[in-house]
Amino acid sequence: TSPVCFMQDKWLLHSVLMLVQSWMEPLIYLQTTLNRYDDAPDALLNKTKWVSDKLLSLEQGMLDEGILTPSVFEHTLTPYDEPSPEIPESVLRDYNLLICFKKDAHKMETFLKLLKCRQSNNVNAGNGFI
Repeated sequence: TSPVCFMQDKWLLHSVLMLVQSWMEPLIYLQTTLNRYDDAPDALLNKTKWVSDKLLSLEQGMLDEGILTPSVFEHTLTPYDEPSPEIPESVLRDYNLLICFKKDAHKMETFLKLLKCRQSNNVNAGNGFI
C-alpha cells in the first residue's frame, strides 16, 4: 500500500472514530429524555440503547485492534439532571438530534464501506491492509 493510501485509510478510520466518540454522550442524553416520555415506544427505547451499545463496541474494537489510539475525547457519561423542557420542545429537539445522527451514521457507514472496498482491493493485489 502506498503511503498516500495508508494516510487516506488512517484519515477515514480517524473520522469514523471521531464521529463515534462525538455521538456517545448525545445518545445517552437521548436515552434519558426518551425515558421521561410516558408513551415512548419500547422499540424506540430499545433501539436507542442498542445503537449506543454498538457504537461503544465499534469504538472499543478500533482501539483494541490498535488501528487508532484513543483521542482526547473522553466520555463523561454524566447524567443529565437539567430541568426538562416542555414536551413539544423536547420532542422537536430529540427529533432533530435523531436526524443529525442519521446523517452522521450514514457517513460512518460510507467510510467503513470505502475502507472495506479498499481492503479487498489491496488483498486482491497482494498488498495487505494498513
